Amino acid sequence: MSEFEVFDTPAQLASAVASRLSALIQQDGSKKLIALTGGTLGIEVIREFAKFDDGKLPVRFIFGDERFVGLSHPDRNEYQGLAAWPGLESYLLRFPNSDQDLDAATGNFEALLTQELGDSPVFDLTILGMGPDGHIASLFPGHNSRGELVVAEKDSPKPPSKRISLSFQALNRSKQVWFVASGEAKAEAVRCAKKSACDLPVAKVKGLEKTLWFIDKELSRAL
Repeated sequence: MSEFEVFDTPAQLASAVASRLSALIQQDGSKKLIALTGGTLGIEVIREFAKFDDGKLPVRFIFGDERFVGLSHPDRNEYQGLAAWPGLESYLLRFPNSDQDLDAATGNFEALLTQELGDSPVFDLTILGMGPDGHIASLFPGHNSRGELVVAEKDSPKPPSKRISLSFQALNRSKQVWFVASGEAKAEAVRCAKKSACDLPVAKVKGLEKTLWFIDKELSRAL
């Protein structure tokens, strides 16, 4: 069952998630595998988390999805994340860029993940944002998003149209899933996700041990 925590502002939310993330990484000294999210709130979490970096954190980060553009393209999650926290580079397993065919890049990246993380990697934590339409990562309502670890999105409703994303199967291999969301525009999708029957992508991912929602008061009042 999902738990909800409510914060006065998105800034307070981001700060709290960053602090909680630091505590989880340092919990038992073991190296953690954590999937990050982009978007305004996700990047703010990364910016806040930078203050906890001592240069030797026991963690490997990967974004849950990536826009299939050049490495220095401003739409790229990794580009925005590195701008917010340059030290992220030393912990980050990076997605391919658009210098190759999308299908080939997706297949090559899945092979790399298998090589680096094993056939069935388990994430200690996945942080996910959510669009007003209920999409998570680059998994959109009504789109065929089947895949072992990663999937190619060739016609995203939001630009840029080409993306690569961790699959539902991969995201559901997370001990904990933390959703971060703010603003009343997200209320309808959150209400759907709280129901037992909801076909939106946001309702199709849950933590193996725990699922948490971090939301702001504006969103909470609209639920």
